[in-house]
Amino acid sequence: MERELKLRIPSEDLDKLRHAPLLVQSKGQAKAPALLTSTYFDTPALAFHWCKASLRVRAVGNDRVQTLKLEGSSQAGLFDRDEFEMPVERDTPDLKLLHAQIPNESDCGKLIRDETIGAELEPVFVTRINRAVFPLHLQTGDDIEIALDEGTVDADSGSVSIAAVELELKQGQPESLYGVALELLDTVPLRIDHRSKADLGYELLVAAHSEAVKAQPVQLHKRDSVEDAFCRIARNCLDQVHANEGGVVSGHDPSSVHQMRVGLRRLRSALDLFARVIPAFPGLDEELRWIASELGAARDWEVLTKSTLEHAGTNGNPDEILPVRQACGQIAANNRQRAADAVESVRYTRLALQLALWFDRKGWRDGMSDEQREAISGPAKPFAAEVLRRRHRKLIKRGKGLANLDDHRRHRARIAAKKVRYATEFFASVCPRRAVRHYVVCLTALQDDLGWRNDAVVANQLLQSLPRTSPEVGSGSAFARGYLASRVAADHQPLKRLWKRFKRLSPPS
Repeated sequence: MERELKLRIPSEDLDKLRHAPLLVQSKGQAKAPALLTSTYFDTPALAFHWCKASLRVRAVGNDRVQTLKLEGSSQAGLFDRDEFEMPVERDTPDLKLLHAQIPNESDCGKLIRDETIGAELEPVFVTRINRAVFPLHLQTGDDIEIALDEGTVDADSGSVSIAAVELELKQGQPESLYGVALELLDTVPLRIDHRSKADLGYELLVAAHSEAVKAQPVQLHKRDSVEDAFCRIARNCLDQVHANEGGVVSGHDPSSVHQMRVGLRRLRSALDLFARVIPAFPGLDEELRWIASELGAARDWEVLTKSTLEHAGTNGNPDEILPVRQACGQIAANNRQRAADAVESVRYTRLALQLALWFDRKGWRDGMSDEQREAISGPAKPFAAEVLRRRHRKLIKRGKGLANLDDHRRHRARIAAKKVRYATEFFASVCPRRAVRHYVVCLTALQDDLGWRNDAVVANQLLQSLPRTSPEVGSGSAFARGYLASRVAADHQPLKRLWKRFKRLSPPS
């Protein structure tokens, strides 16, 4: 099992990093810099790539090492995956050496035992990396190897440069990698690396884009404590956040921006649900609000461009709406770039590393009294029931006379509905299934209506500001605003019915 934390660094800062206090103290044990030439092999149809594996032969001097890496998990730059490494006597792979280590029934096991696959293997790209290695022995007893890499990934179709830092855990706990990374971040502007060297190589061969990743259901266990439930829920939210970072950075799919923002909202909601018993570290909510707002601007203009104005164009004068959509589309693209820059920033890197370290070390326990520790060791189910009752009551209170509320108060009710929805989904596995299903169906219908109305309010504000920078779209912008106002007015009775139906319900418990 390989555990590596991958970070990118501007090439001009590599020398500065070599003089970081952590690396200076280990220079006596540092290995001499070496040129690592790794040739990656695959079939013409890229069978290993589509099997989510990579196969390489690395040359270090006269030695040759064959490595097969399988897909694992990646969170905040920490790659956790199976790795099979062995010496070979030639410059090409020997798949038979892997037979004893890879199960027959696995997809990769079938691949390496297929003789036609072995016959088709050919070099597909090469990495040439100058690597300096610094071993660290921490006071905690953890052993970490820090590698500073500079070089290229080369394929027939092109080449890409690399300047990176890899922290590999040799012995100890994974959270020590985050602690070391945060210390290095005080010296140079590191960035989380979402892609391995193999990923970079295959990107030169295949024009693939990261797909948006939705939240997976949270599965709590009957015997989970309050703390266990918090860890499972928060991890689930973080998985969604991290899974969409690459898509946000690439800028290809606006859905990645939306899903990462949803993941952040879910995480903030989870922190809020448990705040009475598990306090967040100082400044966390402020930083989560910051990154969410950077994504929010892109999402708001995207909704206006692709959804709101599309409906307005279909139901009005398309020639008048088209210039508005084009202007909004350009602003949306600019804001997607701003979102990508935020996710690529040192500030976000620090936030992601701090969060990972806090969760892995269970940092909320620092300074807790025995009574507080006992409280989070209690069963999760009664805690969940109380949270759901409290959230439900808050929504009922905020939603009184919902259809007639002004925008501000209706927005507060919408936020309350969203928090109830997230709480219900978080705790669904410890509640009666039928009760959860009926409650979520009614709540989702209400939330969808409130969400659409909120989009209309935001769209109206954006359209109102648009003619200041694009005077030529004034007429189309005014038409779109009028269209939105008519739709909101027509929604009065449907919203009353949705609220009346929801008010009859009790929260699942």
